[in-house]
Amino acid sequence: MTYTPITSFRRALSAADLAVKNATDQRAERRAISKWDALKELAAGRSMFGLTDRDMTVLQALVSFHQGTQLTGELVVFPSNKTICERLNGMPCSTMRRHLSKLVKTGFVIRKDSPNGKRYARKRGDQRVVFGFDLAPLADRFVEISQAATTVRNTQERLQDLRETVSLMRRDAVGLCEIGRAQSPEMGLWDELEDLIVLTSRAFRRKLTETDLMVMKAQFEDALKRAQASVQIVDTEEMSTSDASNEQHQYNHKINLSESRNTAHKVQTNLQEPDLSLTEVQEL
Repeated sequence: MTYTPITSFRRALSAADLAVKNATDQRAERRAISKWDALKELAAGRSMFGLTDRDMTVLQALVSFHQGTQLTGELVVFPSNKTICERLNGMPCSTMRRHLSKLVKTGFVIRKDSPNGKRYARKRGDQRVVFGFDLAPLADRFVEISQAATTVRNTQERLQDLRETVSLMRRDAVGLCEIGRAQSPEMGLWDELEDLIVLTSRAFRRKLTETDLMVMKAQFEDALKRAQASVQIVDTEEMSTSDASNEQHQYNHKINLSESRNTAHKVQTNLQEPDLSLTEVQEL
């Protein structure tokens, strides 16, 4: 069968169906792509396409029905809903269908429904006809998927770097605040700095955007600059016991052999002396 329908069985035709059909027609010649690489990259960049981790779980189950590791050749799989749910560790069928609909809507899975809606593979002479779920978009859109994954990874790295920077600035602010209060407790700068420290600690409990972290960084840069200018650096004389407190106690294991032998001889002599009776003492 050479005709590819654009409608699904008992489902209304949508703009998403037409968009997927047009995109499929414009695909260049497909090259072999590892299905695991495609899943890995799509999982990393899923937020760019509006997919969730549960959507990816359903997609991974569908991909597992494809024989081989390369997305090449015939990419239509035709498992039943029951079989898919079993591979999803008993996910309810209604939940599976909802996530599957999301994959179809985003164009990563194409429905190829038979006239009666069943999924199957059948040979008609020399031709093999397969109705089910087409995984071809994973290979056809691999470049787009990889670019999205790279964008998300770069964003996450920037967020991690900003989060670490703000955390280190907050730690410095705590130290400067302690010194400043000891030197100039009347200054209102230390109250302002403490409020910023407390608010930042609370904000770190939730997921922050890049904009949130940039605002915090700017606030700490200004506060730290003013705090450093207000703190007086005082030289303190080192305590004489500072080095000694860090040294380990040295125990002298050397034994004076002469003293040891004399002591041992005396103990041995005392142990060997016989007890004298009362009569013997009187005679002496």
